[in-house]
Amino acid sequence: MLAIIAAAGARLDAGAVGLALARYWSGAGDEVLFVDADTTGSRLAERLGEAVRAEYSPTVRGLPSLIVAREPFTPRLLARHCYSLDAPGGSLWGLFAPSHPTGGEHAAGWLADHRDDLAAVDRERRVIVSASLDAGEGPVTPLLLAAPVLIVLAPLESVEQCKLLWERCRYAGLMGFARKQRLVVVEGSSRLGDDQVQAETGMLLAGRLPVIDDDRVLRQQGGRRGRAFAAALGEIARRVSALLSLDDAERANGRADPALLEPEESPRDGAGRSTVASFSASPRASEGAVGRAVQDRRAEGS
Repeated sequence: MLAIIAAAGARLDAGAVGLALARYWSGAGDEVLFVDADTTGSRLAERLGEAVRAEYSPTVRGLPSLIVAREPFTPRLLARHCYSLDAPGGSLWGLFAPSHPTGGEHAAGWLADHRDDLAAVDRERRVIVSASLDAGEGPVTPLLLAAPVLIVLAPLESVEQCKLLWERCRYAGLMGFARKQRLVVVEGSSRLGDDQVQAETGMLLAGRLPVIDDDRVLRQQGGRRGRAFAAALGEIARRVSALLSLDDAERANGRADPALLEPEESPRDGAGRSTVASFSASPRASEGAVGRAVQDRRAEGS
């Protein structure tokens, strides 16, 4: 199970990016469940409907209808309350949150109570959960902690922003040795090198994404920036997929970290090419200055 959240000040919407990842994996032939666990009233279902000229109502099919069904949580029940967002070669289900923040918080709490059920579904189809980074521990926090891999979207143009992100994640209960694997995706351009981002945030760098309008992300619109976004997203999706293929023990003891130090070419936000780390399904023993810096930052948050 993968969780993706947007930090304060993020210019990309976690729901739109999470859905884009779900579409990527579905298009590659995987069965995927995308879960909108937003608590801020982002209206993802409505925005998606406007973008693709369709109608998606969470009260008809979504978390509200699933909650009031009061039936055992099974794939068959999910199929009745999810919208089919099928891509060629795969099966993509969309489970959307209520549009109102109050309903969103209730739905997020309900999902957190059913995190073990979602984990069971993840054994049959990939589960991607999107949410926002709360000011502190919120109703969705237990669900985020249940995900083996967590991605944070954030603009990181300075060391100060990196440190602030680490503080906010720590305050939200998402840092420390007991937590799952945390990754960061840098939004837009940044002068910070990959090693510096990892050392200052205490998170592994999944990649960098150019910033485009959410509507273009939802419509999967092309153009130069749209193609650059899709290419960068594809690289991130492949790396995360490799990390998810590791078992819990390998992720928990940090043995996947050194693989991130192997450079791989990936486009930066319209400013040439940047060396970013790549994931490998063959973990090795920890070594290198970056690995030590990341571990030091993690120790501070434990």
